[in-house]
Amino acid sequence: MAGYHRKISRTIRPSRLSFRAFRIPIVTSLAAIIITIFAITSHAAPPPKPPATAANTGFAPDSQTLLAPIVCLAPPGPARASRAIAIFDRQLAFQRRISFHPRLGPSLQQVVDELPPRQSTMIRAAALYSKPEIPWHDKPDGTHQICVAGQPDDTDYLYTLMNQWRGPEEPPRFSGVFGLKPSADSTPGNISSVTGTLAGELMIDTYGLGALVDMLSDTLREFHGDLKPPWDTVPGKFNHHDAAGMARFRREMPHLAAKFDHYFKFNNLVDEFNSPPGPIVLFNVDMEVRLDALKKYPLLYDFYRKVVPAVVAKSEIVDAQGDYWMREAFDHGHIHFTIMLRNGLLTPFNAAMQPSGDSIALGEISRGSYRTLASAQVTSLKMNFGLANIGFTTDYHREPGACTFDNRMNTVPQLVAPPGVHQVMDLVAGDFLRGIATGSGGLNSKLTSRVMPNGTYDFSGGFTAQLNYSPTLELLARVGDAIAKEHNDKVRAEERAFGEELFDAFVADYNDARPAILALDSDKCSSQEKSK
Repeated sequence: MAGYHRKISRTIRPSRLSFRAFRIPIVTSLAAIIITIFAITSHAAPPPKPPATAANTGFAPDSQTLLAPIVCLAPPGPARASRAIAIFDRQLAFQRRISFHPRLGPSLQQVVDELPPRQSTMIRAAALYSKPEIPWHDKPDGTHQICVAGQPDDTDYLYTLMNQWRGPEEPPRFSGVFGLKPSADSTPGNISSVTGTLAGELMIDTYGLGALVDMLSDTLREFHGDLKPPWDTVPGKFNHHDAAGMARFRREMPHLAAKFDHYFKFNNLVDEFNSPPGPIVLFNVDMEVRLDALKKYPLLYDFYRKVVPAVVAKSEIVDAQGDYWMREAFDHGHIHFTIMLRNGLLTPFNAAMQPSGDSIALGEISRGSYRTLASAQVTSLKMNFGLANIGFTTDYHREPGACTFDNRMNTVPQLVAPPGVHQVMDLVAGDFLRGIATGSGGLNSKLTSRVMPNGTYDFSGGFTAQLNYSPTLELLARVGDAIAKEHNDKVRAEERAFGEELFDAFVADYNDARPAILALDSDKCSSQEKSK
């Protein structure tokens, strides 16, 4: 198909890779477990490769276990696969506790009871500053803080209230802080605006962000069907490419595949096109939640039953030319996720889902930035309400032993509302949104991992934003709180139970795949002997 031929070919000096944008999200949710990474470039890519053949497409062979990328979690060297398994075992044990079995100590639970539900904490932050029922720790500059520590406790992960911040000293310990600082024009009797900070530090003994980038980069090679003709001519049709991809998933990861078959209906998985540089795979997921399957979680089922007809949310990564590197959406119950791969490498695509530039070897990127655009809206009484133009720019930097993502909001979110109502909504929420986007430098967040001298990894991250006080917006938030708080804890419990059900299925498949992962050490040794 002519539209799927490479349009641009550029070469660079290997020692200087200059990228306009780069992104590494981990797309994991209750709706789907999809793990991948994304990059955006406008200036550089590896030199063009010779036309690919069926035996050398850059994608992982069908005979290789889907869990082979786990090997990337261990540093290169002898017995890398077995070392990676030991690392991943520790991570899974930690992940189960912190994700599905959190527990609050009595004193911290009392603090949480005084805070609004998580949905409106930012909206009501300025009012919270002066709330006497909250046992704030006062700093000399007027900042009010709540400090928290976390650690394993049998099968749970226990969070307790601390008098002051103290960083974690051993894995897998956590330290967190929630702070509010009055703006310069505030007075003790009138806190009109605060700078809110939510930050945390985690010490673990598994791997850092750099190893995660490498693993997810290798995972991209696993996303394909059968890479055989007849090739697709248009995207979005379920055919032998999709069937081959699903068959491999069910064969390699039967427990997780069974859960996905139970909870989701797949309308499309992959579209595969031919081109002179090699087969192109459009990992183009369209799946729906099987609503009846959620009835074992009645509160989650009831929530989802009400949300599905009303909500549309979208997110995308675009470059300076307006081309896409990733698109994802939740559209009236349909979950969409799209990336393009050529020779196992991430590739930009245009609105017609055709390749629009050179592919990227993600592991070679050490510095860059990327831009994210998002929107969300809900339909009520045949009217649409929501936010659009939610934009962030992220700077990425990686060096030996350390990796950093630095994010900042670069646009004022736009209110979505019917004419007439829009003006009222802007009066209620406009100042709050402008404060978040532009006040005190705008909302910014940072995530960093670095290896310590003893071999453990220190993760630190958090966000800060200016949060203006809005009495009308707070009143509306209180109305929503009254509805949300009634079932908040119960719904969270069902969310965690559902997530752990999928997690257990993945762990079962991982345990079954151990021999195949360990065999990668033997395969490597055999290959080295043959080369000698």
